[in-house]
Amino acid sequence: MAIIKQLITTSGPLLAYLGAMPLARMIPFRSRSAPPLLDGPVQRTVDFPAVQPPAEPYAWPRSHILSGDPVQTATYIYTSPDGLFAAGIWTCAIGKFRIDFGRAEFIQILEGEVIVTDAEGTARTYRAGDAFVTPKGFSGTWDVIAPIKKHFTWYGSGE
Repeated sequence: MAIIKQLITTSGPLLAYLGAMPLARMIPFRSRSAPPLLDGPVQRTVDFPAVQPPAEPYAWPRSHILSGDPVQTATYIYTSPDGLFAAGIWTCAIGKFRIDFGRAEFIQILEGEVIVTDAEGTARTYRAGDAFVTPKGFSGTWDVIAPIKKHFTWYGSGE
């Protein structure tokens, strides 16, 4: 008798819930057709290499360097045909420099440590494993505390 009483007590709310729920949601395994494949030339994925290919070092203009010798390298792994999107690997030695971002950039720190300070003085420290976005128009400083290596993707014309 207790089982019947329990079923009656709990079945009301359960039946009300099921009645209000569209039948389609109750069947999570229902089949959906796959989207059509795009027409045009075959496009392949582009893998980031396990080891960064050799890259020529370059330096910031002296007017941008605030301390140290932040020599950098940049290896572009992919650039879109229109030149508006790129992805690659960037390294920088210890030093502090002023930077102005002319395009939006996604950054994932692979090695090292950097303190990024915006024009208003708000500072954030990023270490290996951290990821962030620097929007187009960001102006501030990068203080590389330990030699840094990052994956980057950027979008925009840089103007």
